[in-house]
Amino acid sequence: MTPDESTLASEPLDALDEQLLLTVRNMHARLDPVPSGLTERIKFELTLAALHAEIAELQQLSPAGVRGDETTYAPTQSVTFTTSRLSLMVTVTAPSDGLLDESAAQGTITVDGWVTVAGTVVELRVGDLSLTVTADEHGRFVLEGVPHGPGRFVLRPPGDGERPIITPSVEL
Repeated sequence: MTPDESTLASEPLDALDEQLLLTVRNMHARLDPVPSGLTERIKFELTLAALHAEIAELQQLSPAGVRGDETTYAPTQSVTFTTSRLSLMVTVTAPSDGLLDESAAQGTITVDGWVTVAGTVVELRVGDLSLTVTADEHGRFVLEGVPHGPGRFVLRPPGDGERPIITPSVEL
């Protein structure tokens, strides 16, 4: 490094430096943008680390939720998750006619579910919203007024002092 470069490097940032850094930032944002959903996935991973939760494994996904060669996700209509402690099956429906279709795309949805352990507290997290319900004696539960978007379930079986169970995120 030359004496002039050394002097310049030790100086505080000025308006020209800030403009150059902004140009580099904009170039990277245009050429290599942050993947959509990355922030949510990072938050999820940090939450998992904090909770030391068990992660449920995705077992079954209806064809509407399968990702193809596209870079977008289709809404999930039916999905099953399993762990060593329980299984969870959920179906997404539009509240009006019981079918998920284009008319429900702008409104909310209903999540009908069944968990193998009766009395399990089921929490659905969609964005900043958290909806909680307790499964009945048959393991059934319903969550109404659920907004569209990526969601994950947090399951807490009754009397289970162990870690909560968290599902991977699915597009609802």
